[in-house]
Amino acid sequence: MRYPREVVDEVRLQNDIVEVISQYVPLKQKGSSYFGLCPFHNEKTASFSVNSEKQFYYCFGCGAAGNVFSFLMEMENCDFPEAMKRLAERAHITLPEPEKNAQAIAAEQLKKRLFEMHTLAGRFFYEALQKEEGAEARAYLQKRQMDPRMARKFGIGYSPDSYDALFRHLQEKGFKISEILKTGLVLENKDGKGYHDRFRGRLMFPIFDVQGRVVGFGGRILAKGEPKYLNSPETLLFSKSRNLYGLNFAKQTRKRELILVEGYMDMLSIYQAGFHNVVASLGTAFNQEHARTLKRFADDVILLYDSDEAGTNAALRAIPVLVKNGFHVKVTQVPDGKDPDEFIKAKGAAEFSKLLVNAVHYISFEIACIQRKYNLKNPEHRVRFATEAAEILAKLDSEIERNVYLGEVSRVTGVEEEAIRSEIRKLVQKEDAAYQREAEKRQQNLKNYTPEGRRKDKGLLEAQRSLLYYAAQHQGIYDTLKEILEEDDFTEGIYWRTFGDIGDLWQNAGHVFPADLVSRFEDAKEQKQVTEIFAVQLPTENGADMEKAINEQVKRLKRTKIDHLTANAATVEEIQRLVDAKRKLDSLYITI
Repeated sequence: MRYPREVVDEVRLQNDIVEVISQYVPLKQKGSSYFGLCPFHNEKTASFSVNSEKQFYYCFGCGAAGNVFSFLMEMENCDFPEAMKRLAERAHITLPEPEKNAQAIAAEQLKKRLFEMHTLAGRFFYEALQKEEGAEARAYLQKRQMDPRMARKFGIGYSPDSYDALFRHLQEKGFKISEILKTGLVLENKDGKGYHDRFRGRLMFPIFDVQGRVVGFGGRILAKGEPKYLNSPETLLFSKSRNLYGLNFAKQTRKRELILVEGYMDMLSIYQAGFHNVVASLGTAFNQEHARTLKRFADDVILLYDSDEAGTNAALRAIPVLVKNGFHVKVTQVPDGKDPDEFIKAKGAAEFSKLLVNAVHYISFEIACIQRKYNLKNPEHRVRFATEAAEILAKLDSEIERNVYLGEVSRVTGVEEEAIRSEIRKLVQKEDAAYQREAEKRQQNLKNYTPEGRRKDKGLLEAQRSLLYYAAQHQGIYDTLKEILEEDDFTEGIYWRTFGDIGDLWQNAGHVFPADLVSRFEDAKEQKQVTEIFAVQLPTENGADMEKAINEQVKRLKRTKIDHLTANAATVEEIQRLVDAKRKLDSLYITI
């Protein structure tokens, strides 16, 4: 599925990479680059860099790299056409209809069929709830005081306690077995003879994507058995690490503040009570993928997990994920160990509203959680509590916020503010030192890209990347290499394609801009490989050093090719020809 090159370039040019990435990752400017915590791996010191001049990003920690399209594809788990649509919409650009190849058409048709089957399954479960077989499930909803209109709005249903009722239903609708299996709603029997439904005898909660399409299901067992809740498996449509229950409804409120709860029934009870800006994670810990999804619709989050130990620990794990992704986070808990559903049933919407109003800043919550571990009448406990609190306060960027909470810690412990402030300064300095060490590590990595380092490291990938880098920097070098390099000199097909694209850009644009080059590749992995060519700036060299380096790299590529052909030669004549070629290569000298 392709768009005209000029359209791709226009969309990229109208979406500054720093602005786009800043919507997901807090960035700080350092010189001409911006740094933040990498969204693609866990880290404590910022190694994720965004080059505003060349419009690409690169992580010195995990190697993630690409341009604005790559970033959106990775963050939103979407393909290139979808990234194009989103960025075009952001820049108010009207896209033409893309050209589609056979593979893209087949993938689109499969996705369409999966959506159709999920819609049919949702109707099947909903209708089963209304029948006699759904009596127990209806009684459960009535016991939980679920308004029938709510059940209808959210499509709640019942999966019959039958071996293969849904499977037979989908077959009757004309779907092939191979298609049905891709939904994850039907499984093949272990003996390979026949098929059975994944969900049986369960209250069913359809899971919608943000566009309101059914992409999966969660099922709660009504009889005895485990697991209590069962979700759809990972499919082409569904990932429980990215989807949030109720987000399709919550986004309609257009509030930039969302309430985050743990389970289906909590979310439904809060929504039914009139608080429509509520979402729930799907039986898994809140993670980076959830945060990225949520960031499109909210800036502020109120965490409302159960007040038991498990719920408190889940909240403490979710807080750093949310903060890292730029959310303003507050926390509230239901008293007396109740969950939100129980509280609303017992106290009503007005009292629940007070819980939200009285939600505390996440720092206050973290400090309160620490305080519960200690007896502050004990001097040693006061010291340990103050030390742990200082570690939390050291993470705050705002001096004002830090001072407010510092004063509170001082008040409850009796420790002088200046003593706590001194401890915080030590921790901040320690963090800065860690960042400096990380920076030095990055500098250490750079040594592999110095002329001396390259001469020592004869790796083929480095040689190819260096030649492509020089070809993109100087048209004269490209023109010279074009007469010498052949396709089979490159061990990576993508590098040969990149070499051709560099020539095309020199001829048609008069320059090679890294982000333009990356945009010519739609696959995220390929975009990363091309970005790596430019991610670490090669040092400026004088003409003689550059010429020497290019000669070494070209000979490295051609010598490797000749050695490979020689090892696989079938005749004496062929071996002799390759020996002659190697001799000529030794005398080759490229003048730049």
